[in-house]
Amino acid sequence: MSGRPWPDFRPGPLGSLGAWWRRRQERRGEDFTFVPPSSSHQHVFETPLPSAVYGLDFKAKFTVHWRLDLTTGARHNSPRSAAINDVVKRAKQITERAMLVHHAPLQFQLGDELAAERQVEGTHVWARAEGVELTVDDADLESARKHIELLRSTTVRQAERDAERAEIRYLRDEVLTDLSTATIWWLHRNGYQVEQAVALSQHLNELVRIAAQRRDQHWADTLVTSFETALPRLSDGHRTELKQHLAKALGIYGGTTVAEEFAEQVGLPQHQGLPQGQNHNGAKPLP
Repeated sequence: MSGRPWPDFRPGPLGSLGAWWRRRQERRGEDFTFVPPSSSHQHVFETPLPSAVYGLDFKAKFTVHWRLDLTTGARHNSPRSAAINDVVKRAKQITERAMLVHHAPLQFQLGDELAAERQVEGTHVWARAEGVELTVDDADLESARKHIELLRSTTVRQAERDAERAEIRYLRDEVLTDLSTATIWWLHRNGYQVEQAVALSQHLNELVRIAAQRRDQHWADTLVTSFETALPRLSDGHRTELKQHLAKALGIYGGTTVAEEFAEQVGLPQHQGLPQGQNHNGAKPLP
């Protein structure tokens, strides 16, 4: 008999073994894969999904699962439509930024994103999708490849044009500013052949004179030319509208004198496009 003043409630050998086993099972149970609640409804749905190129679509097929949660307090008259619409919208947000040529990895991305069960906003419907299949037509895939090639060619041509414009600006604004600068530039580019540079001095001087003609242009012509360079596809009608808008802007910020000088230089009819009711410093009159 124990000499303790209280009963001995310590577990015996079998009790200790049982407690150890329960603790072991609890630790093993911490490593598990989440299984979403079973859906009471499902529907196989097929639909085209937009790609990053208008007119070229993915073909998607998946099974939409949905369940109802009556504890939310919200209701929807057509749970199936709400579930399918929500899954399709989630899919569109992913595919509309992708190219058709990336359909293989995109299928797994869709499967990953759509498998997450989410509540349809404002309803008692929870929806997800499984079994996502994403395919493309061979003809659309070939069109997508041609589109990519066209974008690549356009990007290369644009880069070449930008480099050419930069070279022209460099020659005009930094090299062909005066004869001495042009001569030094030519010497540097041609192995410092001094005698040949002297022989070409007359030609270099002529190039400097020609380049200076652009710098001698009236500021109004330079302004219009800059806009037309940035917008080379403008029609004649749009060019006239552009001049009118520029005249209005100059009238607002520079006054009627600047606007009238601009209009006269670029050939706008007198007062056409000029803002009314302004003073010479461009400020609007007080009411």
